Amino acid sequence: MQSLQLGTLLVNFGLLTPAQLEQALELQKKRMPRRLLGELLVEEGLVTESAMRGLLTVQKRKLEPGREPRASENDLRARLKDQPLAEYLRVAREVDASDLHVSSGHRPTLRLRGSLKELPVDSLTPEQCKALLVSSLSPSDWKSFEERRSVDAAVDDPTAGRFRLHMFHHGGGIAAVLRAVPEKAWEFEQIGLPEATENVCHYDKGLVLVTGTVGSGKSTTLAALLNVVNRTRKVHVVTIEDPIEVTHASDQALFTQREVGQHTRDFTSALRAALREDPDVLVVGEMRDRETTSIALTAAETGHLVFATMHTSSADRTIHRILDQFPAHQRDNARTVLANVLRCVICQQLVPTIDGRNRVLATEILQVTPAVANLIRENRMHQIQACMQLGRKEGMCLMDDSLAALVQAKRIPVEEALNRAAEPARFMSPVAGA
Repeated sequence: MQSLQLGTLLVNFGLLTPAQLEQALELQKKRMPRRLLGELLVEEGLVTESAMRGLLTVQKRKLEPGREPRASENDLRARLKDQPLAEYLRVAREVDASDLHVSSGHRPTLRLRGSLKELPVDSLTPEQCKALLVSSLSPSDWKSFEERRSVDAAVDDPTAGRFRLHMFHHGGGIAAVLRAVPEKAWEFEQIGLPEATENVCHYDKGLVLVTGTVGSGKSTTLAALLNVVNRTRKVHVVTIEDPIEVTHASDQALFTQREVGQHTRDFTSALRAALREDPDVLVVGEMRDRETTSIALTAAETGHLVFATMHTSSADRTIHRILDQFPAHQRDNARTVLANVLRCVICQQLVPTIDGRNRVLATEILQVTPAVANLIRENRMHQIQACMQLGRKEGMCLMDDSLAALVQAKRIPVEEALNRAAEPARFMSPVAGA
C-alpha cells in the first residue's frame, strides 16, 4: 500500500508517468531480495535522491495518525493555504524543482526538468503576492526594489535551503523567480563535462568563461570548477556575485565571497577592490558591461586566474560579444588583450532526455591554443569553428558534435538535437548513423 501511495505521489508531482510507475512496480516484484520502491527508483536513475527524500517527507505527513489519506493535489492545496513563501520553497525543494515562479494574477508555478507545472492553489492577487514576497526580503533589499523596480537577493530557509531571488514589476503587479541553489557544489565528475576541461582549474593565470542561455547550468558548472580549485590548490579565491549562490567552505583554498548590494556597491567597484585583496583566483558572477569586462581582462593580464559567466550561445559569439562592448577605437587593443589572456570558453545547454525524466549537458569547448589566439588577434573569428573541428586532440568540441554524440548514445531525441543545432543540415549526417 505504501509503495502504491508513494507511486501516486510521484505521478501527481510529475516525477514519473503512469507507465513508468507500472514498469517500476513490475520490476520491484521481480527483484530478490525485495526492494523498497523508493530505493529501486533511485538505483535505476528514475528519480533523484533529493527528490525522493522530499517525496518521502510528504508521504510521512500523509500517513501521520489522525490524518485521512487525500489525493496529492488536495494535500498540497491544504498544505500551502495561507502559508508563507518558505512553505512553497520547501515544496520546490522536495520535488527537485529548479525554479519557483510567484506572480500576481497567476498560480505559483514550479519548473521541473525544464517544464512549468502549476501548483494546485488559487491565483495570487497583487496583495497576496506582495505579502508572500516582501517577507522574504531584508529592509535594504526592499528599499532597493522600491528604488530600482527590481532586485536580486538570496533567500535562506532552514529546511528548504538557499534560493536566488529576482523580484520585478510587471503589468499585473509584482513577480519573482526563485532559483534553487545546490546545498553544496557538485563534484566535477557529476556534471557531465569532458574530463580534459578540469585542466582549467589548474591554470596560473588567464580568463575562463562559462557561457550559455538562462537556465543552462552555468552556475552549477562554475561551482563545480571552483570546488576542484578548493580541493587541490592553496590559493586565495575572491568571488563577486549577485547574489552569492553556492557557499564554499575553505579547504585547501581560502575563499572570500562578496555579494553585490550587501558587501559592495557594484561589480565594477568590487573588482577594482579585489585587485588589492591579494587574490590568486577571481570569480566574476557575470561579465555584463564594458567596465566589468575591461577590469576582468586587466586582472587576467596581470597574472590572475579569472572565472566569469556570460549569456552567449556559442564560443565564437562569446568572443564577438566581448569585443562589441568596446568602442571602435579601443577594439583592436581589446582584441590583442583577449587573444593573450583567454584560455577556455565552455558553452553549454541542458537538453531533455529521451524519456523526459531529466536533462543532460551538451557542451561546446573552445581551448585557446596559439592558433586560436592568432585568429582572435588577426580578427579572423569566422575561422574559429573550423579550428575547433580540427582541435579534438586539444579537448575542443562543437555544440553540434556534442548533440550528435548524445543522440548516438540514445540519451536525447533526434528532434531536440535538430532544434538546437547551429547547422541542422550538417548535423543530419552524424544523426543518420545513430
